[in-house]
Amino acid sequence: MAEKAKFVGSIQHTEDTLQRLFKTEYRTYHQLQILSQLAAGFLMAALALTVEMSRPLQGVLLLAGCLIMVSGDLPASLRADKAADSRKGQLPKNVCTFFNSAMELSGEGAMRLEYSRFQRLVEDSGYLYLFLGRKSVCMIDKAAVTGGTAEELKDFVAQKTGLAWRRNRSFLSMNLADLRQAIRDRRAR
Repeated sequence: MAEKAKFVGSIQHTEDTLQRLFKTEYRTYHQLQILSQLAAGFLMAALALTVEMSRPLQGVLLLAGCLIMVSGDLPASLRADKAADSRKGQLPKNVCTFFNSAMELSGEGAMRLEYSRFQRLVEDSGYLYLFLGRKSVCMIDKAAVTGGTAEELKDFVAQKTGLAWRRNRSFLSMNLADLRQAIRDRRAR
């Protein structure tokens, strides 16, 4: 007798969902890099405004500092654009079927994933992200969950994986605990 599915989650990818996916991966696994970039840009802008120097050099330093500060997840955006372009508009639909023993992913192929393989669980307002590692993630549209609510699916996955769900925070709202977690995550890689 086949095992009965507890939940089914899916996503029909669009260019917007690819952007969200790549940005979430980047913000999840590259927090220290983004913070360092933000600090370097701030330092450049601060130097341009406080240290006496020629106007052209001051303008270049200020412009460079501002560009560095605002381009935090630009690499992720570029990767998402490249992924969308390489598929020529043929974006996949992925289906995640959750059983008591494992999850099955289908779409452009099929694979069975043990819950112990997941490394991180991240959510935002519309999607759930189940990370197997850097550049390996299952994304689920919260509105497309069947077999229960998105909250029930989250509870089920958290119990099966032993992981807690996180929300990526704005870098301006990060606190010391978030910074320590980013350092621990970096060391774990």
